[in-house]
Amino acid sequence: MVMEDDWDIKDPDDERRPSIPEIKIPPMAGVILRGAGIVLAILIIFSVVFGSIFVSIGAGEVGVKFSQFGGVQDDELGEGLHIVPPWVSVTKYSVRSEVYTMSARTSEGEVVGDDQINALTNEGLTLGLDISVRYRLVSEDASVVHKNLGTGYAEKIIRPTIKSVIREVVSRNTAMEVYGEQRELVATEMREEMEAALLEDGIIVEEVLLRNVRLPEKVADAIESKLQADQEAQRMVFVKQKEQLEAERKIIEANGAANATIVRATGEAEALRLINAELAKNPKLINYKYIQMLDGQEVQTLIVPADQGIILDATN
Repeated sequence: MVMEDDWDIKDPDDERRPSIPEIKIPPMAGVILRGAGIVLAILIIFSVVFGSIFVSIGAGEVGVKFSQFGGVQDDELGEGLHIVPPWVSVTKYSVRSEVYTMSARTSEGEVVGDDQINALTNEGLTLGLDISVRYRLVSEDASVVHKNLGTGYAEKIIRPTIKSVIREVVSRNTAMEVYGEQRELVATEMREEMEAALLEDGIIVEEVLLRNVRLPEKVADAIESKLQADQEAQRMVFVKQKEQLEAERKIIEANGAANATIVRATGEAEALRLINAELAKNPKLINYKYIQMLDGQEVQTLIVPADQGIILDATN
């Protein structure tokens, strides 16, 4: 009896199962996939050996490239994901608006402690100033800043420029001009001079805030007294104007009353003239007025002039 090999035994269900079609990859596609795999493997090896070659630049940032073979490169990296060679390192810089503050308060400012700027006015008075400068780095000049100043450019160039410009501008003004109503004009002058000094270094000055001005104690007292005197003078002017308006009102009121009296007197005189004219025409009219006046009243005795005769019958 011939025994069949177990591997040759066919399962009856095999004929009912659907056959899986064979996928054929074109030769060219296979070459491309193998090449991509090799490149990816090489990149991974380089990343492990030399560091990551993938660099992500965030929003409001710019990347400055430094090559081990060529130094700082001029073409900055913008926002997004970039692939750089392993021998190139990238330093990120913020191009958003930043604020540099110098203040007497220890809780604020870039330097811990009293960092207020002291400056002399053209009168020789020493003022203490709290300053905040809003600035931003020009993205196209980030490589120049990195080459010339480095990441600590704020301390290297912005801080000394702020001090120099503040003292220069204050020296051309009086204490009252810096402290008083012209403060905004002085701050604008400071911003313009700072911008002119820092623009060549790739930094734009957007705003200068002159936040607080500390005067010498005697000057502060004198200014306070002057302000109080000015306020008192303004109050007296107001009182004088008020009294003048009140006097004018009384004059107008008196003129109105006088005019009313004249009109009333004129009317009364005209009324008397008309009455006298009527009496001259009819002398008996006065007797008629007496009768009208006594109408409805209980009169028992009436005294009349002797020449008027009896005008009422007392017996009736």
